[in-house]
Amino acid sequence: METIAKKDLLKLISLEKKLYGNIALTSLTAYSIFWLKEWNIPSSIENISIVNAKLFPTKFAMVGWPEYPDVNRTNRSVLQMRPKYRNLAYSASDKGVFLNENGLNEAKALVNKFGAPDFLGKKKLNAEYSYEESERGKGRARSVHPEDAIKKIKSSILFNLYRDGMLDTAEAIHLIGMLGVYDHTPSKEKKRKIKEVIDFAKEIDDKEVQQFLIQAQEKFNRYLNK
Repeated sequence: METIAKKDLLKLISLEKKLYGNIALTSLTAYSIFWLKEWNIPSSIENISIVNAKLFPTKFAMVGWPEYPDVNRTNRSVLQMRPKYRNLAYSASDKGVFLNENGLNEAKALVNKFGAPDFLGKKKLNAEYSYEESERGKGRARSVHPEDAIKKIKSSILFNLYRDGMLDTAEAIHLIGMLGVYDHTPSKEKKRKIKEVIDFAKEIDDKEVQQFLIQAQEKFNRYLNK
């Protein structure tokens, strides 16, 4: 999949109102969160609000000011997604919003309906996503290159904590964010993802990333084997 940067969110092309007009705000928000994760962009309320407003302006843009996102509306939608209500997602104020299995199913249903979002000035993306591939154990996609995978690792919060000598402060949320999995993803799959990335690092002889991943495995050994 083509790399998407945070600034590219402003280039998202809106969907036609008739496609999403009757769909619940929580489901639309799940779709937005899903793609933020696929693009390796933090799922903060601010970022979700931008994606929501760009893709679904009649639902999430400010009334009278359609070029601006209605953050309050997105925030209310996220609150409704919590386990106590719709049970689609969980969140941490300093880390972002993350879909649970129910939320993932909602999002995937809309991916099948809408396809992948389009961007101004970028070629049309395929409506494919890494979660389905990894969960079904299909192995590495042909389009994945070791250099790209390692570049993604090096851009992760977890790797930067390692470089700053602060790996001991890292949390499991940083690990699953780097691996592109979910908390409920089976431990076996998480460990497979780590091994895959280690193999990538060996393939291009990146010893720094190899050492980092070994230390990350040691730190999160309990989490990876629960």
